[in-house]
Amino acid sequence: MTSLLSLLRPRLWAPKATALRAFSTTPAPAGKDSKYARKTMMKKVPKYPFPIRHTFKQSWFGLYDGKHIQFGNNIPDGEYSHKTRRTWKPNVKTKKLYSKALGKLVQVPIVTSVLRTIDKAGGLDEYLLSTKTARLASLGPYGWKLRHEIMKTPAIRKRFKQERIELGLQKPPKGDKTNRLRRRHEVGS
Repeated sequence: MTSLLSLLRPRLWAPKATALRAFSTTPAPAGKDSKYARKTMMKKVPKYPFPIRHTFKQSWFGLYDGKHIQFGNNIPDGEYSHKTRRTWKPNVKTKKLYSKALGKLVQVPIVTSVLRTIDKAGGLDEYLLSTKTARLASLGPYGWKLRHEIMKTPAIRKRFKQERIELGLQKPPKGDKTNRLRRRHEVGS
């Protein structure tokens, strides 16, 4: 039996320190920070040309079509007229959508209204490659990244080249420096 004095005596050994979390090369706060996650997601993508909303950061990482959390009141009918505060959240589902250009299924958090729009547009690729300003503004950072990935594929590049020929647009001259730099960049990467 230990006495009270033995508990108060200083110890000659110290207990082993255990790690509070598993080893990781990413600092804990950085892994959870949405701004950091957005920056890393958008590293190799052209700058998103529209303002990014900072009030509903969840929409940065899926196809939300500008949908946002909304706030309001429940107002009951009848004798008692007290308001109850409530929120309406977008109907988000995680779906696997097939991209013809990428040749694979892409798992995306998506609002159900966007699923309907994708069906109307003729598929995920057509939805993302639309040139309407309103559509581009509603893509958000994740949609912009997906669009960039699709535009880099050989099938879509070939399609754009064919459209330029059909429209009668001229090719850049052979001696043009920008054309040479572009080819050098493509070969190097």
